[in-house]
Amino acid sequence: MWSNILLAVIIIILILFAGLFCCCACVILLRFLLEPAVALCNCTTRLDGKTALVTGGNSGIGFETAKDLAKRGARVIIADINNAETAVANIIQSTDNPNVQYMHIDLSKFSNIRLFADKFNKTVDQLDILVNNAGCLMIKKFTTEDGMDLTMQVNYLGPFLMTKLIMEKLLKSPQCRIVNVTSAVYIIGSVDFEDLSGSGMRNFFLRYANSKLCMSLWTMALARNFPSNVSAFYVHPGMVISNILLDRKSVSGRFIAATLGRCYRSCFDGAQTTIHCCVAPGLEKNSGSYFFNCDLQDKTKIQNEDDLVERLWVQTNLYLNNHEGSSQTCESVKIS
Repeated sequence: MWSNILLAVIIIILILFAGLFCCCACVILLRFLLEPAVALCNCTTRLDGKTALVTGGNSGIGFETAKDLAKRGARVIIADINNAETAVANIIQSTDNPNVQYMHIDLSKFSNIRLFADKFNKTVDQLDILVNNAGCLMIKKFTTEDGMDLTMQVNYLGPFLMTKLIMEKLLKSPQCRIVNVTSAVYIIGSVDFEDLSGSGMRNFFLRYANSKLCMSLWTMALARNFPSNVSAFYVHPGMVISNILLDRKSVSGRFIAATLGRCYRSCFDGAQTTIHCCVAPGLEKNSGSYFFNCDLQDKTKIQNEDDLVERLWVQTNLYLNNHEGSSQTCESVKIS
């Protein structure tokens, strides 16, 4: 009897490992088919006297972005939900740039975003580069204290509100850039104007895709609705093994990192397109465009794209204005 049970357990374990191996093989194949090469940002632009804000800069792609901008001489502010003092110290040590600091922000709480913006606006005179890098992909569905789907609030509604509240600092820059880190999966997303909070979507991957589509459309709206000294770009970092996809402290996370880490892009590689859009000269004419591998992409045309861009811009402003519990009016800003 016990031998039969042991045999059954061994068979189940072998089946599980075989399935995991097949999944890993498929993912690796997909990576090399879709992203056969990694481009690096070779631009030598200096950023002395410039100020940059990077959300989610405590680790991963955000950390590599913040580090590169600091290396170029910029004052860098890392905004993160997690304490980034260690990341700040590492960047200062590796770049010899002491003008790196951490400010706390929780994009899943509108009240906290307003506190951040109030402090930021009181301490920063002008913002030249804004990188909306922070994001999440949650398999389990969570609802925030504001009644939003966590993925939609952190990936879209939170960054939208934060950017609006500090926009006056961007407008003071002679030439500022907003870089939104999205994902190529935005092409399978959709916008539900009856449910901008994302609460009705159950599928975790579609929740993520929808949030990234909204972020991409919002980027186009930023390019249209602000003067020429404001340039906005949305970027796909590539298939990256980052903290958004796995918990490196877990057994499964360590296994995935060990098996796929050598095949996927590193966080350093994944940050290259973001950095390119922050520093490469002459990109202003491409404001509102999509970049990948440090290059302008022929993006997939979304059905009724122009109408979607304008409608999402208006509806998101109205949604935030009318949101119950809002302590501050988010007035729509449109400058011709």
